Amino acid sequence: MKYELRNFPLKRKEFDEKMSFAEKNLFSLGLKDVAEEIGRENAKWFIANIHSIQEKLGYEKKAMVVGAPGFTFQTSSDKFRRGIPEGARFTWGDNTYDFVPASLDMDFCGMLVGIVEDDSSLERILNTLYEMREKKYEIDDIEIERSYFWPGSHFLKVYDVKNYKNLDLQKKVAVLHTSSNKMRNQLKDLVRERSEEIETSLGITRVLRGKDAKKYEKYCKYASDFSKRKRQNLFEEIFDGEIIANHNHCDLKGLNEAIIGCDVVEEGEISVISLINRAYLVKGKKNLSSEKIEECFGSRSIEEWAYNYLLNLNMVSHGGGHELPGVDRLEKVVFFPEGRIFFLKCGSSTDVYEDLWNFPRGYRVEGILERVQSLGLASHYATLQLNYTIKVDF
Repeated sequence: MKYELRNFPLKRKEFDEKMSFAEKNLFSLGLKDVAEEIGRENAKWFIANIHSIQEKLGYEKKAMVVGAPGFTFQTSSDKFRRGIPEGARFTWGDNTYDFVPASLDMDFCGMLVGIVEDDSSLERILNTLYEMREKKYEIDDIEIERSYFWPGSHFLKVYDVKNYKNLDLQKKVAVLHTSSNKMRNQLKDLVRERSEEIETSLGITRVLRGKDAKKYEKYCKYASDFSKRKRQNLFEEIFDGEIIANHNHCDLKGLNEAIIGCDVVEEGEISVISLINRAYLVKGKKNLSSEKIEECFGSRSIEEWAYNYLLNLNMVSHGGGHELPGVDRLEKVVFFPEGRIFFLKCGSSTDVYEDLWNFPRGYRVEGILERVQSLGLASHYATLQLNYTIKVDF
């Protein structure tokens, strides 16, 4: 990738060394399109910043991002500018490094898959949703926030299950995709009140340290469970059916580990890959295998700690991720003291953006399941044909 530095605080040689070292700790299983390339650039910037924090705090430099097949860029302006990609596992230590970066912004988003046994008509479900507006729902005396028919990425979808009789499944399932804004906002308050500034070679950043990092981790564990219970309670209110899977794909997985935009599942555990017009149920496999590590990254020198991490990913994509159908390539990234700008080649023109919040984009629909299977991340269990989508956010 071509980089330009404009009044950047680092000399070119030092900058190149830091970015090169960051790239050695980026492992992408993505589809190698433009969206994945932008995700890679953000991941490299995230890793480089974590290395600079670790250097400042006296830790050995251990940071890593592993992109799933749906690896791409964030649409959130804040996350994009902080170098947070979408569809990846992140680690910044061995869970003994006593800090958490303040840039993660966890919302405990995830998807639940459940059986639809009763009337699955759109009219019946809409009537139920309207009735739910008049009710109050609580978990641990905390009221569940609800938004209805709200634009965004969250939804309730109902599907037909192809060949359901051969799979010992019901004819229809529903997928509820929600997060927890209440938990997210409380976590933001904690970060705002307790994080501290650290000046590194790449600029000023914020982290939580010591007991504040432990408090952050403890809160995330509760918020993760809260988000899953909320999803389950609301699903049962609408359908009263058996739950097949319920995973968060934005979550803290330990003091030094997070996922943003992918699932982590045990062997044989079911998860869902949700695309625009269809979805797939898959069963997780232990991954990555040593054979797949060799196949994907065999030409690279991988440190032992990173290799062991790759052997225990157990990672599956939860969707296709954003794509940029009108963009031919990423030409270069220009670094300023205040941030970065991306030069995107679009036919005969060049578009320049700081982030891609309002850039025309779509969602990948092809190649994700095939990539998941070819990498041995999961096996295909069922194909789901979309009936309808209701844009609700709970």
